[in-house]
Amino acid sequence: MASIISAQLILEHSLNHYQDPVYEAALQRHGLDTFEAWWTRDIAWFEAPNQRRGGWSGVGKLVLPQENLPALTLFVKKQQNHGRRTLWHPFAGEPTFRREYHRLQSLAKAGIPAPKVLMYAESPQAGNQRAILVTENLHGFVDLEQFLPSMLNQHARRQLLRAVARQIRRFHDLGWVHRALYPKHIFVRPDDVAPDVALIDLEKARQSLGAWRRARFDLAALHRHTADLSGRDRLYFLKHYLYGETYTRPLGWCDRQLLKWITKRSKR
Repeated sequence: MASIISAQLILEHSLNHYQDPVYEAALQRHGLDTFEAWWTRDIAWFEAPNQRRGGWSGVGKLVLPQENLPALTLFVKKQQNHGRRTLWHPFAGEPTFRREYHRLQSLAKAGIPAPKVLMYAESPQAGNQRAILVTENLHGFVDLEQFLPSMLNQHARRQLLRAVARQIRRFHDLGWVHRALYPKHIFVRPDDVAPDVALIDLEKARQSLGAWRRARFDLAALHRHTADLSGRDRLYFLKHYLYGETYTRPLGWCDRQLLKWITKRSKR
């Protein structure tokens, strides 16, 4: 009964709602059992919220202590009147965090590591469209932008590139294009056998027809923001992305054209 009541509280006056039942009691102990409680809760913004698209959007960090357990580290995203117009939402637009929420849930179902969603809800107020997305910190992960320069050992570097390439290929094979595939949006957790790789910031991601289009768009962005990689590292990465376990085979004609397209687009 208590679980049902708390769920009703957090969903009161909210739309498109979700709350992970595993974390419900912990959040309730901290008074985070309604949309307004989350909305008014002070968080440490990573930077001032972005003012664009006729509204604002920001992300901050919130650490909640737990008795006899490690603290719960959360990333809280809040936005107001910050949406993207679509065919189904031509006027007010669809909240960008709603899009990210659905994408994170899709990756979870597919078994691809990504931030775990604890809560998502929307609530209108005085004509304003508000949304909150709460995810758990990726424990033990560090973003590729910080991690890659420290990988001086060639074996470890190649191991990392192989893991990243294959995870991106898995993501693309689901029909998704990330549209902001920068090293800071790829998180890795070191491992002696194979690093774990997770993707974050999926609010721009969308379904896209054509494997070439997905590869060209995302790999060009990644290519452009990994200036420290040598040409041999880039080729090793691409061949693992394309061929997996048979990466030792030479690039076919079509794949050489793809490499040219990626290189050309990365110089924009």
